[in-house]
Amino acid sequence: MADDKTKKKSHTGLCVLILFFVTIAGTFLLCLLKGCARIDMLRNVVLGGIGCFAVLFLMVQAAEKHLYEYDNEAFLLRFTGLYAVCFVLAAACSYLPSEGWPFLTVFVLLALFSNTMIGICAGGLLLAVSVLLAGCGTEIFVLYFTCGIIGAGLFRHLNDKDKLIVPILLSVAFLLVGETACVVIYANETLKVELFLVPLLNVIINIVLLFILIKFFSNLVIYKYRDKYMEVNDQEFALMVELKAYSKEEYYRAIHTAYFCDRIAKKLQLDADAAKAGGYYHRIGILKGEVTLENTKELLVPHAFPPAAERLLTEYLRTDTPIKSKEAVVLLLADDVICSVLKLFAGDPKIQIDYNVLIEKIFQKKLEDSVLWESDITMGELTSMKNTFKEEKLYYDFLR
Repeated sequence: MADDKTKKKSHTGLCVLILFFVTIAGTFLLCLLKGCARIDMLRNVVLGGIGCFAVLFLMVQAAEKHLYEYDNEAFLLRFTGLYAVCFVLAAACSYLPSEGWPFLTVFVLLALFSNTMIGICAGGLLLAVSVLLAGCGTEIFVLYFTCGIIGAGLFRHLNDKDKLIVPILLSVAFLLVGETACVVIYANETLKVELFLVPLLNVIINIVLLFILIKFFSNLVIYKYRDKYMEVNDQEFALMVELKAYSKEEYYRAIHTAYFCDRIAKKLQLDADAAKAGGYYHRIGILKGEVTLENTKELLVPHAFPPAAERLLTEYLRTDTPIKSKEAVVLLLADDVICSVLKLFAGDPKIQIDYNVLIEKIFQKKLEDSVLWESDITMGELTSMKNTFKEEKLYYDFLR
């Protein structure tokens, strides 16, 4: 564990150094190439450094508090490389007409491969570099920064079930409206068809780039663990077979918990694959004598579990921090319901249970114990979960 933390810190430190060098040295070199006056060069380098510090601060904070989205925390060098590519693009933009800059795609790219806050901050920094070097007005910065925020927000928490046409059309529609107001009308004080040529070309370029970006991101990140989830979320997976041999009671408890985790997560549009894996393996540590985070990780690491599933199990099993994610809440309540029903049937297989009353008591107890107070789950989602549990009366009879 100590070696992992040391490696992670050195990895983060390397990314920080590369990012800082690219921004400061790159800005200085561009100022020389553009023949900027010394006072302008000083301004550009200092502002670039301040912006870079803000990005680096957010990156370090995200690494320490696990705020990165998807699997980005494990691939900081990937984001660093993409940032360097975007910096080159920003440098090129300073030589191109401002109404044709593809910064909408830049903001979305940087947000997808880090998190929304880092993406917006990094995109804003690169946009500022282009604006300062090109000598554009503040309206250009406001135009692309606003559209960048909208784009990063529309593509937040992307998954394989999202419909991409609407967010792409919405983001480029805002871009076109903004360009019409800030470039076509404001800069030219007139409305002519030929003035729309470059803005429309920019919209088309951004549409193409966004489709390419989403395709690339999906193949690299979203679908990356699809086959692995199919493997581990199988009742015949090696660890599940081992659990069945160790204890059939624990095995069936895991299967039933995973069933509810999967069903409820899909209903609430959460990460169903990770939730189902949590249901299967939240008590797998018992194979080493006790259900602890250390024992669980020791069993999961050799099988290279998807990061989202590992994070969920880590959050669920840690005793020093409260549950936050909605998937962890689903796992917690699913296990409580299954465990309660199985205990009642173990005491008397013929007992008649009022499932509505039982489920109400379980949810009420969790709320009274303040277990869910710091979680992201809403009362509406809790109600939906509760109703789902109540609808499964026939399923519970199979647990006898």
